[in-house]
Amino acid sequence: MGELIYAHCALRARSRPAITARWPRMPNGDTPRALDLGQGLWVIVSSVPGKDYESGLTRRLTDVEWVAECGVAHHDVIARAAHGRGVAPFRLLTLFRSDDRVIEEVTRLRPRIEQALDRVSDRREWVVRVAAVSRATKASRPRAARSGTSYLMERATQPAGVASVSPAARRAARELVADLKAYADRSVQRPSEAGHVLYDGALLVSRAREHDLGDAVRQWAPRLTPLGCRVSLTGPWPPYSFVSLDGRRSSADDEQA
Repeated sequence: MGELIYAHCALRARSRPAITARWPRMPNGDTPRALDLGQGLWVIVSSVPGKDYESGLTRRLTDVEWVAECGVAHHDVIARAAHGRGVAPFRLLTLFRSDDRVIEEVTRLRPRIEQALDRVSDRREWVVRVAAVSRATKASRPRAARSGTSYLMERATQPAGVASVSPAARRAARELVADLKAYADRSVQRPSEAGHVLYDGALLVSRAREHDLGDAVRQWAPRLTPLGCRVSLTGPWPPYSFVSLDGRRSSADDEQA
């Protein structure tokens, strides 16, 4: 079984992006590299063994630890590529037979990719979450922004003993979300089955407004605590929620702030 080509993201750069051996790697994969699509468009790819990512993929997908390891590595490569530039991420486990097949597919998708890169240029994704908390956790400090890797590795847990959410808390959460959307170019609410989550959404924010967004969250936190709510801001992330390169409906189409 030969190698497959794993596609991480597309980006724009005037010259070949600098990639070193210190970059993250996919499990059993080689150091990422950049494929030149011409006119300043590049795709960051990795070579991975077909025995793991093709013939053994069905079995591998039942291995939660392996899938999580892939997710973290995929994110870390994209995050490294996104330093100082906008990127259009591919979905996890986007695989091709060869470099030529990557170039063929990206050439076909180029109008969609160029549009996505225009949309996210100099912008990053931030995730805002408002949740009801139990009395035992109300006094804890507001959660600070963390790296994407640490957020990926954290397994979400529902607080025990959460009381019913008051109308005042729900009203305050709506006001908070409306306030924070003013700092974003686009926003999307993500579905949540957890009853204690009042809002879980992604904001596409220009780098120039990120500090203001953080200040707004810090100002809102003490207003929500007496109502039994906690707000968290995590990021910055590559714009996962605002790019779709495979023809599926992008969440970026849902809301425009």
